[in-house]
Amino acid sequence: MSYIGNAIRMAILLRSRGRMKSSELAEELEVGERQIRKYRDDLEQAGIFINAKTGNYGGYELVSNDLIGLGLKADEITVLEMVNEQLKYNNDLYSKEFEGIVDKLRAYKNQQVDTTAHMSYFTIQPKANYDTEVEKKKYLDIHSAYLLHHKIKMKYYSLTSGLSERIIHPYGIFHYKGDLYLVAYCEKRKKFIDFKLCRIKAHEILNEKFELDRTFSWKKYSENTIGIYKDEEIELVLKIKHPFSVIISEKVWVENQEIQQFEDGSILFKAKIKGYSEIKSWIMSMGSQVEVIAPEKLKLDIKQEVEKMLSLYMSEKIRF
Repeated sequence: MSYIGNAIRMAILLRSRGRMKSSELAEELEVGERQIRKYRDDLEQAGIFINAKTGNYGGYELVSNDLIGLGLKADEITVLEMVNEQLKYNNDLYSKEFEGIVDKLRAYKNQQVDTTAHMSYFTIQPKANYDTEVEKKKYLDIHSAYLLHHKIKMKYYSLTSGLSERIIHPYGIFHYKGDLYLVAYCEKRKKFIDFKLCRIKAHEILNEKFELDRTFSWKKYSENTIGIYKDEEIELVLKIKHPFSVIISEKVWVENQEIQQFEDGSILFKAKIKGYSEIKSWIMSMGSQVEVIAPEKLKLDIKQEVEKMLSLYMSEKIRF
C-alpha cells in the first residue's frame, strides 16, 4: 500500500472505530508507531485533524476533515444542490451528511440558497425503510473491513433459507432500487453473492484477514444482467408491441442487446441475459404487450404462472 493510501486508511479507521491506540493503528496498517505519528502530521496539513490523548484510555481520535480551497463555481454548487434534493427525496443513508457538505461549500463560497436556481430533480421509487444509524454503522464497518482485508462474520436473513451465520469477504457496495447491497465472497456458498444490507441482523469484524481476489471485476460480475439476480443465462427473444416497444428501446438493458424495428411500431428484442427469475418478472410486468419467442422453457413457465393467476381470480370463493 502506498504512503498516501495508508494515511487515508488511517483516517477511515478512526472514522469507523473511533479512538484507537497508536499500537492498534500500527498493527492494522502493518507499520511502526513512528510512522503513525508521521501520518497524523501529514493528515493535519491536509486539514484532517486528529487528537492524541495520553493515558490508559488514550489514543488517536479523528476531529474533522474539512476541505477548503476547492475553487467551486456557482453552477457546480447548483449541481450539488440538485443531487442533494434527490438524496433527500430517496431517504438516502447519507442524505443529511451530504446536505451538511453542501451547506459548508455554499457558506465557503458565500452563496445564498436560491430555490429558482435549478429545477427539481429526483427519482420516483419506494423509499428505503431502515434505521439510519444502524445502517451507517454497517456501512462504515464494511468499508473498513474491505480496506484492511478483514473477514466479517454476520447473521443474515435470506428469503429462501431464513436466518443463518455467514463468514464473508467484502468487495463493494451498490445501490439497487433504493436499497444498498453488499457484494461479498461467501465462505459457506463458496462464491460471490449480493447481500441486502438491511437483512444483515448482526455483524462482527474478525481479526482474520482474507486475500483479495485481484481477478474480481465489477464489470464482469454484473455483465448481462438487468438486476441483482445472476442465475441461469438464456438467449432471449421477445416480440414487444407499442407503446412498450418505445420504452424498451429507450434503454440499454445489456450491452449485447439487438433491437429490430417494425412498421407497426413493434420491435424484436434479442439478448443474452442472466437472472432467469428476474427476467420472468420483467416480462410479466409488460402484460399482453409482449410475447416470448425464445426460449421455449421461459414461454411455458410464464404460461403456467398466468394460469395460476387466472385460477386464483376465477375461483368461486375468494378467501382473505
